[in-house]
Amino acid sequence: MNRKMIVNGLLAGCLCVFAAAPAWAFDNATADRVLQTAQQKLRATSSDPTIPTNQYPKATTNGPWRLVPNTANFDWVQGFFPGQLWLMYEQGRDPYWRTKADAWTRNLEIQKSNTDLRQITHDLGFKFMTSFGQAYRLTGDDYYRQVMLTAATSLARRYNPTVGVIDCCDWNDGTWHVPMVVDTMMNLELLFWGARNGGNAAWNDMALSHARKTASDMVRADGGTFHVVDYSTSGAILSRKTYQGYSDSSTWARGHAWAIYGFTMAYRYTRDPGMLQAAQKVTDYYLARVPADYIPNWDFNAPPDQQQKDSSAAAIVASALQELSRYVTDPTVAQRYRNAALATLDTLASPAYLGSATTGPGILLHGVAFYRNAINPRGEDIDKSLIYGDYYLVEAVSRFKLWNQDGWLSTLGFPESVRSLGTGNTGVRIVEFDVTPLSYPIDGVIGYADTSTNVTAYSSLAMAIRMNPSGSFDVRRGAAYAALANVPYQANATYHVRMRTDLNAKTYSVWVRPPGGTEVLIADRFAFRSDAPATDDLGKVSLKSGHFDNEFRVRNHTVRAETTAAPSTRLRTGRSAPAQRP
Repeated sequence: MNRKMIVNGLLAGCLCVFAAAPAWAFDNATADRVLQTAQQKLRATSSDPTIPTNQYPKATTNGPWRLVPNTANFDWVQGFFPGQLWLMYEQGRDPYWRTKADAWTRNLEIQKSNTDLRQITHDLGFKFMTSFGQAYRLTGDDYYRQVMLTAATSLARRYNPTVGVIDCCDWNDGTWHVPMVVDTMMNLELLFWGARNGGNAAWNDMALSHARKTASDMVRADGGTFHVVDYSTSGAILSRKTYQGYSDSSTWARGHAWAIYGFTMAYRYTRDPGMLQAAQKVTDYYLARVPADYIPNWDFNAPPDQQQKDSSAAAIVASALQELSRYVTDPTVAQRYRNAALATLDTLASPAYLGSATTGPGILLHGVAFYRNAINPRGEDIDKSLIYGDYYLVEAVSRFKLWNQDGWLSTLGFPESVRSLGTGNTGVRIVEFDVTPLSYPIDGVIGYADTSTNVTAYSSLAMAIRMNPSGSFDVRRGAAYAALANVPYQANATYHVRMRTDLNAKTYSVWVRPPGGTEVLIADRFAFRSDAPATDDLGKVSLKSGHFDNEFRVRNHTVRAETTAAPSTRLRTGRSAPAQRP
């Protein structure tokens, strides 16, 4: 059977699952209800006097959280609680959440480095992207960035260049030599991000090498996954095993969720086709086997006497599939992935899984760390609320809120930031749009290029309107940015921008109207960027983030000839098709 036949068979299996499943009903009202529940639970935990800011929730049933200290090097969960507090801050910019999130985040700084290599964990991505990463995204405070870069430096020390993987751990009993676990796919983001934000560019290559080895050595032909691959010091595969799954030949559900999310994240940063292919392969395996309620058993191959739903795996997949649906080019497949994500959220938002006032401090019920196997006969945290399940549920719902609105969102990378404006936009053109910063401060650019320009860098953009890190708008003039007047911006406020560009004279003027205010001229006949390619028409617009995807949103983008009463080229930025990038 050739590869195409195998893929078609898997897709057919997915279609059967969807045909039997009810239509999803998850909507903004349900999302708001989940976030309100999360807010109530998180406020109670963050104000509990018995939980100091150097202790971090891990698991609970109806009683108090079991806590782990900020000094626990080998634990991996400390970032998830402050991460949720930052996600709450993002919703309405309530200073309560920022104060609480910052306190628990700063106390985790102690984990950023350690002189003993044996103490450096591969889980630094889990700890720092969820806490310091969210903090930097939402505040722009360079303190958080610097801590993340130090943590990335520590994680990079675990890279084995001979094997090409991040060596997960030194705490095993000697049966592993150079072990790679599927969980590490999630930690790669710290290296991908660090390489793009002031760190060592080689970190990107380390992370991509590890991801490729995971795809080739850990993903089975049918799309299932091993948990552990152990290599010799020369790079030969010694064994494929499990540590938390049912058996060496089984597919542990949460580990598989890490693979779905991790390959999707790797594609976000690299646009490597192999990462997208791997993400779809493991996703199709999952969707062909997940039950009708979209909550998997803790292991897909566990026997009948070990059936226990794992809501944490479902929450991870619900978040990942929303993103993956935006990358695939086939609209049918994209919609299938999005439907699966929303069907999963339907179930997780139901009374069977969403915590209430009487179910303890956890948000999401019925999670499983791991059930039991020959290595771990007692298992761990079976049928409990897990802090990471809570985090990925809140992230998944927050992503739904972000991506279920109209408009265009900025991206970190070129060329995926580019939107086509069509042909024929020559002479004098008027451009208008509404822009909403989603964080503060940001370094976001709305730039314009010729139809024939291959946009690969800021220097490709002849015209550029920026929300700069100082907190105000400016405009590129020749060789530098400048502004005739200071117009500050704030997160979640919408500003109307008008640009008049003269393609013949190679100049442009820009006005910004703050909410409830009047237009302010910030650029008057500024010259096009001096090192940009020749620009004879207005053919492309780039929405470029400086530090993270989704730093700002553009709505109602229009282009018209100055002398035309009605727009000659009107591009209303309606709701994105599933295949469009975030």
